[in-house]
Amino acid sequence: HSLGITPEMIWAKARSEGQSWLVYHKGLNGGTNPWSKYVTLDGNGAEANWAAWVEAPTSTQFSIISNWSANNQNYIAMLFASVDGISKVGYYSGDGTSNGSKAITVGFQPRFVIIKSSSYTGGEWQVLDTTRGIDNGLQLNSSNAQSSDDFIDLTSTGFTMKSSHNDVNGSSQEYIYYAHA
Repeated sequence: HSLGITPEMIWAKARSEGQSWLVYHKGLNGGTNPWSKYVTLDGNGAEANWAAWVEAPTSTQFSIISNWSANNQNYIAMLFASVDGISKVGYYSGDGTSNGSKAITVGFQPRFVIIKSSSYTGGEWQVLDTTRGIDNGLQLNSSNAQSSDDFIDLTSTGFTMKSSHNDVNGSSQEYIYYAHA
């Protein structure tokens, strides 16, 4: 790959046959051996086991090593990494508060945030951005229209949680996210 740094999140999908989008994220499995877990971009399930579908990526390559990869198939992959002041790939544990006391620090004020519960079955891929208004949520894995979800407030260094909803801050739930300036 030509990302220039080690990917921390990878979205991969077969282009030549029907398969789900598979997502690797450095925060899966609590950040310990995340390569053995995945979530689907087109689903709302919690993280699931997969016997090492991706080798740990390097700053120059990644490899799909499971039987998911097949000869004569075409695949697409989208790679994401943290870049100081521009983007952050991270994870956190929810605390169930809705008063803004749960703060996520990314090092900049994000304009675009994707949050997914990796532990809650039924958790949607929440997309929040400043162009549409940070309180207007879209779900990557749903055909629903945008909704008025007051999930987060932005700060100069990240965001705070304004909701205890299981999609973003349920008590004892685990979450992965991507934030972009």
